[in-house]
Amino acid sequence: MASTTTPSILPPASPNQTYVTVSPMAGGFITLSDKFFIHPASPDAKRTVPSLTFLITHPGSALHNANPSKPFNLMFDLGLRKSKSLYPPVLQRHIDGRAPHNLAPGVAAQLAAGGLDPGEVDVVMLSHVHYDHHGDPLEFPRAHFVVGHGALDVLANGLGEIASHQHFVPGTLPAERSSEFPDPAEAQSAEKQSGEREGKEGKWKPLGPFPATLDFFGDGSVFVVDTPGHLPGHINLLCRLAEKRWIMLCADAFHDRRLLTGEKAVGTWEGGPHGGTLCIHLDKEGAEESIRRLREFQRLAGGEVELVAAHEEEWWERNRGKAFPGKL
Repeated sequence: MASTTTPSILPPASPNQTYVTVSPMAGGFITLSDKFFIHPASPDAKRTVPSLTFLITHPGSALHNANPSKPFNLMFDLGLRKSKSLYPPVLQRHIDGRAPHNLAPGVAAQLAAGGLDPGEVDVVMLSHVHYDHHGDPLEFPRAHFVVGHGALDVLANGLGEIASHQHFVPGTLPAERSSEFPDPAEAQSAEKQSGEREGKEGKWKPLGPFPATLDFFGDGSVFVVDTPGHLPGHINLLCRLAEKRWIMLCADAFHDRRLLTGEKAVGTWEGGPHGGTLCIHLDKEGAEESIRRLREFQRLAGGEVELVAAHEEEWWERNRGKAFPGKL
């Protein structure tokens, strides 16, 4: 009789599988109104939330490191800048509208306090380039910055000042040390023929409900996951912590866990400098599709994968004791 066991959608471990460690940090705190993120929402409901960042430590990578025996330090997001004064006036006013807030001391200072020189960070990967995720890039003097496709154009040219949270500052990232992943939507004909799309670190490949993922280290330990909708170039990071234990870092793919369960819908509001209906996601329908894929991925992966978004205050309270130099 044929087996009825459902095969895992997760990539199988190799005989000598490499695992990574993940250390969370709160890169500052801001206060968010539910009405801007979910529907229905109480008009006065607010939450003071972290801007979560993560240090991913790989034991050594020949693909990305000239010395593969040296641990490779990857930061996923940098949270808020350490001081409101480091933002332009328009973003200072935006942050004032999210009081109470606490930006200090910044991620670099937290790393140093935990025993890691920020100069030892090899790569900073940004989920996207909003003000509460790009942090203080200049405090990482040796790191290469990598973003999703289209994110560098957003930084350079903006989005037309359509809302206060959609303000971007050219030159935020060091141009000589920044790049972006290839467009996962390009070479469609090649994908249809082979099921794969070329990327810098290998090939974009489907994984479960996600059409495009990239094996960053080439060893099945960390996967970049294309999750469009929130902002051009938005990406998640799927990390293999142990046999049958993974974590998906979801950034701003969702802002409230009730969006994953289906209890709430993505919120909208009226306003902005040009009037009309606004959404925290630039492409609301694209974001809803990414949330649907995340929900399906969580169902198919069962208990092997934990999903965490960047502004989940309850998750942070449960896990703050594992903050760097601790690990999940």
